[in-house]
Amino acid sequence: MKAIKKNANSLFPFSFVYKGSKEPQNELPTHMHDFHEIIYVHKGTGTFFINNTLYDMNQGDVFLVPNDTIHHAVPNQDDLVTSSVVFFSPALIQTIPIDENFSYTFIVEKIKKHKHYKISLSETKQVTFEQFLNDIEKELREKQMGSIHAAILITHQILLYLSRLSIEQIDQTFREENLNRFWMNEIFAYIDRNLQGNISLSLLAEKAHVSPAHFSRVFKEVTGIGLIVYLNKKRTYKAKDLLRKTDYPVAHIAELSGFDSTPHFYRTFKKFIGTTPSDYRKNKKNMFKSTGD
Repeated sequence: MKAIKKNANSLFPFSFVYKGSKEPQNELPTHMHDFHEIIYVHKGTGTFFINNTLYDMNQGDVFLVPNDTIHHAVPNQDDLVTSSVVFFSPALIQTIPIDENFSYTFIVEKIKKHKHYKISLSETKQVTFEQFLNDIEKELREKQMGSIHAAILITHQILLYLSRLSIEQIDQTFREENLNRFWMNEIFAYIDRNLQGNISLSLLAEKAHVSPAHFSRVFKEVTGIGLIVYLNKKRTYKAKDLLRKTDYPVAHIAELSGFDSTPHFYRTFKKFIGTTPSDYRKNKKNMFKSTGD
C-alpha cells in the first residue's frame, strides 16, 4: 500500500492511498480523526462499522467518513478489499462566494445530518469515479508543478459529484435500506444513548439475546477492540467534543461522558488523545484565537 504521507506540520493536510489492500489483522481498530475520508472499493467484500451502523462493503461502494466520526473496516479474509482512500482536512474545502445555493461541504453536512455514510455506484458511475482517482494518482506520481493543488481540485470535483449523486440516490436509500439488518446496530445505538450509565457485557448480551461469550467475540470482530476499550474511546470522544464546545468544568464533563471518576477520565483521555483534558481545551482555544487573528 503506497500513501502520500500527511505532513503533521501542515495546516492543510492531504493524503492519498491508491488501490491498497490490507489483511483484516492489519486494519486499525475502531478510531476517529480530525480529517475527512473518502473510501472507494475497487474489489473485494467486507463490512464497515461507521458511527453505530454496520454496512456491507462491495465493489463500487463509496464511503464518506466525516471528521470526528468513529469507524472501523473489516475486510473479508477470503475476498480482501482493494480500495483507494482520500484523506483531507476540512480546511481544504473552499467556499466560493458566488450566488448559488451550493457548497462543497454539502455532501459532508448531509451525511452528518442523516448519518448514512455509503453510496453504491452503478457500473457507469464507477468508471467516472475511478477516473477521478486515476487523475489524483497521476498528479501525485508525476509530481509536476502544483501537483498537490491539482489533487485537491480533483477532490473538490469528487465532492461535487457525490453531492449530485446524493440528490438522486441517498434520499431513496434512506427510505429503502434496512439499516438494522445486523443485530449489533441496535447495540451500538443503545451504547450511544446510555454512555453515562453503567454498561456491562452481561447487560448488552442480554439485550442482544446472545451469550456473553458470543457477544464478546462478535463485538471484537466488528470493532477490532474489546467492549471496555470501545466504551472508553466513545466516552473520550464525547468528552473531546464537550471540551471544544462548552465551558463546563472538567469534572462535570467527566460525569457527562460517563466516566466513574475524574482521575479515571484524566488517565483515559491522555491515553487516547495524548494530552490532558485541560491542555486539550487550552490548545483548542489558542488555535481558535490564532485562526481568528
